[in-house]
Amino acid sequence: MVKPAKKMLWALALAIPLVTAGVAAVKPAATPPPVTDNFWVERRAAARIEARLTHPEADRYRSRAPAGGCPVPAEPMPLGPLARMEAREDWSGIAAAYALEAEWNQAASFLERMPASPERDSDLGAVALARGDHERALRLLDGALAAKPNLPQALWNRALVFREMGLTLRASELFEQVAKLGEQGWSREAHAQALSLRDSTLERQRQWQAARDATKALMEDANAPLPLDAARQLPGTVRGVFYDVVRSAASKERAQALLPLAKELDRVQGGSTLTDYVQRVAKRDFRRRGELARQYAAAMREGGAMPEGFLDRARLSGDEDLYMGALLRTRNGTMNHLKDVVERIKRMDDPWFTYIAERDQAFKEVSDGAWWKAEQRLFSALQRCREGTLSVRCLELERRLAVFYYDMQRVTEAEQHARVLWAGARQLREWDLEFNALESLSQVARSRNDLGSARAYLEEWMARGPTRSCAWPHVQLAHLHYLDLRPADARRELDTAAACADNPMELVFGATLAELTRSGSGPKDAEWMQRITARAVQGPAVVGGDRVYAQYLEGRYHLEQDRARGEALLKTVIAEADALPRGDALARESWALAYSSLAVDAGRAGEFPKVATLLAAQLGTPVPTRCALAASVHAERAVLVALGPKGEVRGHYDSARREPFARADSSRLVPEALRKTLSTCDRVDVLAWAPVFGRTDLLPSDIAWSFRLGRAAQGTPSTPGSRPAPARRLVVAGVESPSLLNLPRLPAWTPDAEPGAAPPDVLSGSDATPSRVLARMADATEIEIHAHGITDPSISGASLVVLSPEVNGRYALTADVVRETRLTGSPTVFLAACSAGRTTALQSTEPFSLPAAFIDSGARAVLASTVDIPDAAGRFFDGVRRRIHAGSPAAVALRDERQAWLSRDARAGWTRSVLLVEKAD
Repeated sequence: MVKPAKKMLWALALAIPLVTAGVAAVKPAATPPPVTDNFWVERRAAARIEARLTHPEADRYRSRAPAGGCPVPAEPMPLGPLARMEAREDWSGIAAAYALEAEWNQAASFLERMPASPERDSDLGAVALARGDHERALRLLDGALAAKPNLPQALWNRALVFREMGLTLRASELFEQVAKLGEQGWSREAHAQALSLRDSTLERQRQWQAARDATKALMEDANAPLPLDAARQLPGTVRGVFYDVVRSAASKERAQALLPLAKELDRVQGGSTLTDYVQRVAKRDFRRRGELARQYAAAMREGGAMPEGFLDRARLSGDEDLYMGALLRTRNGTMNHLKDVVERIKRMDDPWFTYIAERDQAFKEVSDGAWWKAEQRLFSALQRCREGTLSVRCLELERRLAVFYYDMQRVTEAEQHARVLWAGARQLREWDLEFNALESLSQVARSRNDLGSARAYLEEWMARGPTRSCAWPHVQLAHLHYLDLRPADARRELDTAAACADNPMELVFGATLAELTRSGSGPKDAEWMQRITARAVQGPAVVGGDRVYAQYLEGRYHLEQDRARGEALLKTVIAEADALPRGDALARESWALAYSSLAVDAGRAGEFPKVATLLAAQLGTPVPTRCALAASVHAERAVLVALGPKGEVRGHYDSARREPFARADSSRLVPEALRKTLSTCDRVDVLAWAPVFGRTDLLPSDIAWSFRLGRAAQGTPSTPGSRPAPARRLVVAGVESPSLLNLPRLPAWTPDAEPGAAPPDVLSGSDATPSRVLARMADATEIEIHAHGITDPSISGASLVVLSPEVNGRYALTADVVRETRLTGSPTVFLAACSAGRTTALQSTEPFSLPAAFIDSGARAVLASTVDIPDAAGRFFDGVRRRIHAGSPAAVALRDERQAWLSRDARAGWTRSVLLVEKAD
């Protein structure tokens, strides 16, 4: 309904064209007036943004002043100039006008109408920055600068992204690049920004270093002043060194002289722990302790080491603090004496050392396979730490949790803790922990396939100087560039790393080098590869995985130089990896990479039947003879082979991929010609390894298809309904997830009774624990799990299903645990959990997902979603189940139920992301 006031405006709007038409009858036609300068002057004067735009009028420099914090409502823009720009299809101008008003959605809609260009991408980068999407902003701005390296607006906007991410030294460098362009106004402001960011960042470093140096000076100079101010400003930094200072005190008088500093630290951080400690040390017999203290002080100097037998002498003397100090500085010292260390720390009753006990016990629990205990231990320790005042120790627990979750490939949680570490380290001016945070954030970003952010964190790491390492960041950058399919940049970084004196030529260097040989060889490549492989197999401590991986690198390298030699080496890698325990992660990585290298190389040679044979061998499934698709992707290369209904073979090889597969739209991976070959098949078997395994958009949703993995036992019938064994349906629902995960309670799922069928075995509430679920799964013929799935929504990270916690805290149903269970009922499994079908994104690993694990354990078929699903998903999975009971093959049942849902509900697009994995008959 139009309000009365609006009706008059509409009437006037309708009348204006009529009046104009009347005037046109007596006056000659005139061209529309250009957009006036006044329009842009007003827009710039009222601009609400800091980003730069590429439209010339919008980018003219204007000085900005603080707004005083009071929100000022935007003035409506005059429509006439916008209409004239629209008539000329000046989308850039309209987008710029909206962007200056911070109307980013409107700006984006017009920018997306424009053809691709560095300028458009720079402006879209500004939009992404305003939305807080740093990942997309960096990807757009990096692309713009790759095409146009000195585009001022892209450089400026990239500096803003770095600044917002807290990467201030690298942001300062980028602002200085803008300053050197000599632009009116912009250069002066860029230089001012650079100075401000650099000065504030280096001041944190100066304060941290000064606090450490002033405290360490107490070990060498009895007359050095006590750093009382530093204790108030950076208590964690000072305390971390203070323990060594007390241990180094060689006399009672020297120990007592440290009391004022101990009291000041206690005053700041609470309690009397350090005061009590110093007083205890002062009461020791320094006729025995004095020499041990001097030896300890010598070991603390640069290049020093603990004298042989020091640990035994300190323990026998009863100087527990010296014993603990030496143990902490002995490689694996605390882990080798874990029980003793934990007992001593309990007796010390010093919260500073409690962190060490929790850290090492958690590490042992992870090693023993009880990772859920480690998670609960670290989480509880962090909660207790936050209730106290030892903020630095809290940050170290955040770091430990970030590493823990990263190793588990639970990337969302890893990133959360890494970000807290990053923010806290800067706030507390703990410069050393900032480096740890940057390393963790870069690793997490790489796992999320956010390669732009991963590079950004490394660039900041490098901007802080080569004091930590020369080679390490360049090797990491080289590998990131390789993953991002930028071989020239990867080669440049690899050459830089090779020139560093501290370059150990480790396996990651070799992995990048082996891949880069496809795009061109360097003069020292052969020498470097020989050094890397020789180093990896030398010494008594070399494990099987290292040896096999080194052999893989050699084979991958020679595949480009001497195909026969490379193939022979890679086949040996597969055989030797098969002989090693499946838990040897590096051996399995070598095995997977060897297969993918051989498959794409066969595609390059046009040997398409060989591709299908290799993938079938890798998947442990029979070689298909008809209605199958074999697909393998290795970096920039892809090979696909289709077997039609009559066994006809058609292949496709592509070596020109320009975007990493993790970010690619895999619905375009299979060429139309191959789809036509498969279009008349009743159903299609797909043979693929990571990273293709798990992609649900390879074929259209109206084709019945499934991934094949493994082989069914002899004599097992092809449909669940015809099994001779009595049917037993297990339903897991109503799970009570642990409170530490903060997950909402799912609606109850009550399975409908079926005529003639036994009632389902239902596990719910506190009974739905991992041990009970695993036990009841063993002989089930159907398994349904309605629960939360945990994974990272932005990548294909392997998932887990959250069940009710055991008494010991264990709550997760993970792929590794399922893989160890034998499912004798050959069940069909329905995982109605968010993202439960998500598979690891890493090419180098197995298709490590719950569906793959269930197949390995004996399941006949597994259905799971690779995306978040609505509450109605239970009905969808139940519909597929009923179709299977009616006699439809699983792939046909899934297709038909999906098509039925899509035809009646436009919101059912998520059904296209339901994954089906089956064993071959």
